[in-house]
Amino acid sequence: MSQEEFNRWFDAIFNAGDGGAPSPRQCSAEQLVTTPGEITDGSGPRNYENQLDCKWLITSPPGKHKIILTIKKFALERGYDNLYIFSIPEDTTQPLYTLTGRVEPGSTFESDTGKMLVQFTTDGSETDEGFVAQIDFEATSVDPEDVDDPGTDDGVDARITSVEFDMRAVHRAHKTDRYRSREEMIILRRGNSAQAVVTTSKAVECDQLHFVMYLFDSAGNMLSNALDVHDLGFDVKCDAGKKKMHQPTLVIPSNAAIGSYRLSVKLNEQEFKFPTTLAVIFNPWCQTCEEFWSSDPNLLNEYVLSENIGLWRGKAGSNRASRWSLDHFGRDVFYGALDMLQGLSLEQRRSAVSIVRQLSYMEGTRVLTGRWASSESAYEPYTKPWEWTGSQRIMAQWREGGDMGSRPTVKYAQCWVFSGVFTAVMRSLGLPSRSVTNFDSAHEAKPFEFNVDTYYVKAADGSDDYVRDYGRGRDKMWNFHVWNDVWIGKRTDCEGCDGWQATDATPQELSDGRSQLGPVPLKRIHDLNFSYDNRAVGYDITQDTKFLISESNSDRRGFLVDNGRAKHHFTDTNAVGKEISCNQPLRPLSRNDVTGAYKEREHGRLNRVWVNALSFLNEELPVNDVRIEEDHPVSVPLGSSYSMKYTFKLKDTVKEDRRVELFITGRMIDYTGEAVAGDQGTSVFKTVRQFVHLKPGTEATHTLKVDVDTSEYAPWAGITDWMEFSLSAKVIETEQRFLTTNQVQLLPARVDVVLDHTGAVKMGQMVNGVAVVKNPFYFPLSDLEGQLHMSGQDLDLDLEIEEIAPFGQIIVPFAVAPNVAGSQSLIVRFTAKEVTELGGSTEIDAQGDPGESRDAVATQAGSDAEREKIEKEEAQNLADAEKMEENATELEQAPEGAA
Repeated sequence: MSQEEFNRWFDAIFNAGDGGAPSPRQCSAEQLVTTPGEITDGSGPRNYENQLDCKWLITSPPGKHKIILTIKKFALERGYDNLYIFSIPEDTTQPLYTLTGRVEPGSTFESDTGKMLVQFTTDGSETDEGFVAQIDFEATSVDPEDVDDPGTDDGVDARITSVEFDMRAVHRAHKTDRYRSREEMIILRRGNSAQAVVTTSKAVECDQLHFVMYLFDSAGNMLSNALDVHDLGFDVKCDAGKKKMHQPTLVIPSNAAIGSYRLSVKLNEQEFKFPTTLAVIFNPWCQTCEEFWSSDPNLLNEYVLSENIGLWRGKAGSNRASRWSLDHFGRDVFYGALDMLQGLSLEQRRSAVSIVRQLSYMEGTRVLTGRWASSESAYEPYTKPWEWTGSQRIMAQWREGGDMGSRPTVKYAQCWVFSGVFTAVMRSLGLPSRSVTNFDSAHEAKPFEFNVDTYYVKAADGSDDYVRDYGRGRDKMWNFHVWNDVWIGKRTDCEGCDGWQATDATPQELSDGRSQLGPVPLKRIHDLNFSYDNRAVGYDITQDTKFLISESNSDRRGFLVDNGRAKHHFTDTNAVGKEISCNQPLRPLSRNDVTGAYKEREHGRLNRVWVNALSFLNEELPVNDVRIEEDHPVSVPLGSSYSMKYTFKLKDTVKEDRRVELFITGRMIDYTGEAVAGDQGTSVFKTVRQFVHLKPGTEATHTLKVDVDTSEYAPWAGITDWMEFSLSAKVIETEQRFLTTNQVQLLPARVDVVLDHTGAVKMGQMVNGVAVVKNPFYFPLSDLEGQLHMSGQDLDLDLEIEEIAPFGQIIVPFAVAPNVAGSQSLIVRFTAKEVTELGGSTEIDAQGDPGESRDAVATQAGSDAEREKIEKEEAQNLADAEKMEENATELEQAPEGAA
């Protein structure tokens, strides 16, 4: 190639269509090098800049055709900032060497053609120290213009000099460019492919290159021998011709084992070990994969790619979502998910069913410990379940525990925490998933007969009143329970099992000897069909299906216990499985009712032909001429007083008086229905005993009003936010009995989060804000602690005071810079000794390349203007405090049990 030909080639390749060379910033856009010396990015002691594109055309002097580039310093952002070395004229389209990340000083790279082009490019984020390289020239015995075949045999075997992947292009093609570990690992989706660049010292045919891979677990143990990629189901598509640079394509099978791989390329006796780990994850975009998503592909933006969800809690008729940050593209969640595959064989890792089942077991047994305690001290010194705001801190704490064999669990969790983490690890591994809440959820003990039994015994005071016996029986009714759905679009081990599958990481009943559940097809739950071939499926899916049907579609029965004998009193066929919910796609705080996917929506008993007839249903019922109507809130704001009404009505046909003796017990419970005593030593906070006299005619109706004051339940507010009221009533003349139970939830005090920015911000831009924490009680809130969380960032808020005055508020400033692009939740949580939860959240939309990230920046600063604006509200709140406190004192002095 003549100098004129080279110049034309240079202009065509590097300056076509861009309006000329880019403007120089640190290093020059184009430089000509003809003498020995250094080339450098030009940053000196600072880091180099973003968006650089610099070129050095190195031409050897006459008689010295070998060009030697020696690295003196090299530190670039791996995979995204690169130094390309072209040997001219051997290959004018592909670099001879691609250098990125770290390169050892003293490393040399040579060209024998008399011309070398060096190109340095950087992306739009994250920089490093840069590079310095020495250029030298040496004489060669043969003029390169006289060499026709660079691969001529000289008795020395060809060797591999480099194996590279264009990490940015690969990650974008595989939709894995948002993973924060993408710089140290190549993350591939199965059923896809990735092109490599292999350079050799001499020209070879592509089929002389042999690709070898092996699968390994988090402990470094090989799960497969180092096998030719074809033995693992992979394929390699070669390009044609004998040359020094080949671009083979690695084809990943649709049933590839999920996990981490090592790659080597062999040539002759040499084995070149590729230094970067390859991770293979699920691919719901792959039509031949079992996880193929056959519905609207836009929904995968939620079920695979969204890092923000809402976890629904409360009860049927009054529920709310709290934001949960999945952080499943973060290092801790992704590496933790790979760790949780420990113990699965290569074949098991091919199966979505096996992986879902494994992670259900691992999370509930090896990652998290659940606790449902009746006193706050039982959680010390660990994190209380309601203090978690996302998955990252949990997985980071777990991974910091050391080797898998001795790694302690993270304490403590309850069902919504288990579910939030499970959604994170599933999405991190690429499987579509969602957190699902079942309100009025049953937990029936084995054997599953689809009945949840509640027992009532005579009151301890010797009266004829009945109270609920919390210690009798193993069946439970939870106000809500949060589990998970995962998507397996092409399940072949059972008929009609495609689509959403229910699974649960909260430890409950054993399945195949381990605490695990699912996956169970929603179609089978809906159709009440638990007829399977367990041997073909590979696990006891029959039991798991029965359990999930029981949770969402059981009857609730009540029994009166007299002299040790339980007598059936009522059956409620519409008490279990209400408002089954997840969040709307990309709208974490909007509820999506999926009840219809689990059961028929109409009220009343379903046609359960497989339920045994029970003899007590045929027992003769007593006279029922009095009915009761209840009017009570399902939730009230924390710190509020409220009232309930019980209305007794006599049927028009009755001509005689009726006297009703009633007994109401108010007690504190947790959301699973267990009584909570706390530091008070008892769960009972209110009792009411009354007689109601009904007379035919104008006095046939009587309404009893029961007032509940804040001071009555406040001592338990630090350990639970649930109250339960049980009514036991008897009509003296007919012995007709009433037993009713209702729960009231205390809605946590909301923390207002105010930002000084509206609309989108740039990634890395600092945003100021304040969190306004209000005390809803007539007494101080003490031992206050606060934390802020946003994707990849956790900040312990430094509070100037640790106490909030009665009915007072504090304003906590902060500043945070989003470190990833896209919409993300900013969650603020405060804890105090006297309340379980004080929280608030908002969203920040950060503009930038989803494949880029910034170092986390979160500080405690603030906006004086915002502080002053909110402080204006404080005066009025505090002005009312004295009067409210006086009212509370008067109520405390009222006679106990007053209605």
